Amino acid sequence: MLNLLSAGSNAQGQLGNTTVDDSSVFQACSFHGQPAGNLPPNVTDIAEVANGANHSLLLLKTRIAQDTEATELWGCGDGRMGQLGPGLRQQEPITSFHKVALDTALAELGLDKYTIHSVSATWETSYLIAKKSGCHDVILSFGSNEFGDLGIGRDAGDKGIEKGVGIHIVDFSHVSVAGNSIKSAKTVTVEKMRSGQRHIIVSLKVIWDEEPVQILVGWGACRHGQLGDVKNLPSQPSSKPLKAKSKKPIIPSPPTYCSRPILVYHSINPSDLVVEYSLGIHHSAFLHSSGRISAKGSDRKNQVQGLESIHIARDVKCTWNGTCVLTGDASPCVLSTGSNSHGQLGRTDNSTTMKVDDIPIANAPVKALACGSEHTLVIMSVDGKGDEVWGWGWNEHGNLGVGNTADSPTPQRIWPPLDSLGTYRILNVWGGNGSSWILYEVQEAQIENSY
Repeated sequence: MLNLLSAGSNAQGQLGNTTVDDSSVFQACSFHGQPAGNLPPNVTDIAEVANGANHSLLLLKTRIAQDTEATELWGCGDGRMGQLGPGLRQQEPITSFHKVALDTALAELGLDKYTIHSVSATWETSYLIAKKSGCHDVILSFGSNEFGDLGIGRDAGDKGIEKGVGIHIVDFSHVSVAGNSIKSAKTVTVEKMRSGQRHIIVSLKVIWDEEPVQILVGWGACRHGQLGDVKNLPSQPSSKPLKAKSKKPIIPSPPTYCSRPILVYHSINPSDLVVEYSLGIHHSAFLHSSGRISAKGSDRKNQVQGLESIHIARDVKCTWNGTCVLTGDASPCVLSTGSNSHGQLGRTDNSTTMKVDDIPIANAPVKALACGSEHTLVIMSVDGKGDEVWGWGWNEHGNLGVGNTADSPTPQRIWPPLDSLGTYRILNVWGGNGSSWILYEVQEAQIENSY
């Protein structure tokens, strides 16, 4: 039996636990129409958790026949900007997860029989990857457009955005590589989608002839270079320069945001493909198939400092103003750089790395790494005890789930509780905006509500 727990910020019910109170302990999420704490019937996995400022979306995998699976989108929290889809746009907080009805909207967009394969979110905007056999993959967006988040080429405040079904198709057919536009491609596959606070980057596999090309496109906030160099994009909105008081030439300010997708990166070299990436507020970090890390954007808080010297990485995750890298050498460790204002680097000294052996568990490998807004979570495999979730960093809303709201500058065990009974298999962890999420499976009988 699968169980989903959440802790942390909950002002609009985005934890899905039927309240609007912050929670400093992990509580079971509730689903509309189901007994308390139970997931909907036939759910086999939770593929993704996406958390914005005050809303959350889950992509559930369900079994509809013996050998057939489908996906369902569920959401809770604040839906007033349309970030939960057109059917959940009420004024009051939605405090338990409700199924997002997409069939009618997809049909009106000409996307009948497309299925949802991924979900992501910026501050008040949501995104889906939709696929259909024999067709190009599609990116859908809905919600706020304050920083061009929708990616549909319209400025913030354009009331025309509200017309129609409330869900938009993001068009990246205008993007070109070496004179070839995506519009002329034979196949376009969306492989990954990652979002920061106000910008999003999508990884595409595009085939024109036979050899596939990896193309990363992005949109949203871009003033700090988190989407790369956007200085020569005259069609993009930009801040108005001040009137000149002399005859010196005026240097225009960088664009505040890109309201339509632009090229961020491309490669045909198998050893240099981007296999994972993560986004903060003002920076983006990329893990390449060679194990190296590259980055774009601001380094004002040292959030990209030293990343390009790493060549043995196997995962990368970003907090708002920092970066954590899980290395893959013979002695794996977590390296961290950036802001440490809330202990989110996992250390109290001024060193440049945070090694796994700083965590008081001997020889405990990290199986998974997740970053929230300003906190970090890892799944540790502990000899004789099974898997455990450890975390550190910002805890103002109780997002570490340890029963208090004190920041944690060094890693601490956060789940399961020491007094819990039974055996658990921890399947995944996610970090959100002031929130944390744990998916687990009970393997042995235990006392009810022991978590």
